Amino acid sequence: MRNFTCYSKFWLLILFFPLFGIVLLVSNVNVYKWVFVYYMSYDNDLSSYGEVILSDLRKGLSNSKVAVVVYADFIDGKGMKRISLCHADGKTHRKETAVKSEDSADEAELSKYFEWVRKKWVAENYCIVFLNHGGKLNQMCKDVKPFRNNSKNRQFGSGKWLDASKAAKVAARFNQQVDRRVRLLFLQQCGRATIQNLYNFVDAGEYIMASPVVVGAPNTYYTKTIASVSQDQNVTGEALAEIIMREDEHYTLYTLISNKELKKLPEKLAPALKSFGRASALNRPDSCSPLFEHEGEKFYDLKSYLYDLSSANNITDKELDSFFDWCENSLIVSRAVREPDLPVEPSYCGLSIYVPSSPDTGSSYSFLPLYQQTDIEHILRLISK
Repeated sequence: MRNFTCYSKFWLLILFFPLFGIVLLVSNVNVYKWVFVYYMSYDNDLSSYGEVILSDLRKGLSNSKVAVVVYADFIDGKGMKRISLCHADGKTHRKETAVKSEDSADEAELSKYFEWVRKKWVAENYCIVFLNHGGKLNQMCKDVKPFRNNSKNRQFGSGKWLDASKAAKVAARFNQQVDRRVRLLFLQQCGRATIQNLYNFVDAGEYIMASPVVVGAPNTYYTKTIASVSQDQNVTGEALAEIIMREDEHYTLYTLISNKELKKLPEKLAPALKSFGRASALNRPDSCSPLFEHEGEKFYDLKSYLYDLSSANNITDKELDSFFDWCENSLIVSRAVREPDLPVEPSYCGLSIYVPSSPDTGSSYSFLPLYQQTDIEHILRLISK
């Protein structure tokens, strides 16, 4: 019996020793309360703002449990770099690591960056911020010189764009890998609050903040926001968004939405679209002006457009009222308006919709998740005829 006990202890030690090693490894990892993850693909006319923003972010750090990491690409042709800002020993430290690639509009590079963050910057809470321009419906993060070889750059004309739907999948995978600890995803770009684009990012965080109109630069919230989180690390994603809304001066309209509610968008939208879908063609409303335009693509206020579309086609449907009641009381958590250069009507709901100018232009987005789960693409084609 004594020999059996000794052998049992021996085998238990062999079986569980790997677990002890894992515990030791985890205990040596510095776990932050908050890590802010910035994707600053500024290889374009925004490049001069890069160091300004980095300086403002650095000024806000005053706690060793809060860190900022930035994937930076500037127009200087020196390639991309990973920049880390953290506070230790009473000082704020900046460290840079060069990246071989020059292409910040490459989803593979975005994926490598998030993998680096996941391994090196373990945190209880994450905030992801995509800087740069917003373009057409599925375009974000413009890179005017994605290659060191200029002949390769010519094929992209005015620049290469990051594919938004693919970037959303990368962000969603990161959120899943960190046990859904992305509290806020901030699309700090022009015109990104379309329902088609937002639904791409449905699994990327607890909350999404975006704008249906133009967003200015370089923005002014960085220092005070990082300082606030350094002082109160128990801040929520919703509260963090409200701090940004309060401290930023370079925007017109920000909208914060709940991703828990965003998951319900297809089922909530379907009844509201049913009456439109019965028509053989739909008259385009003339009274609705676009909120944002890029290279011929137009984005309209969601509420104004659908109600104007209803009026233009003599459609009366209470389901439309129910849908916007859900939008305003559940989906949209908050919205903030600054004294703008661009006018924002009180009736604007804070969300937008891309409407193609013709059936051919609209069909190029059939792969988008919202189009695959609703009849919205069919409705938009009826309008475009």
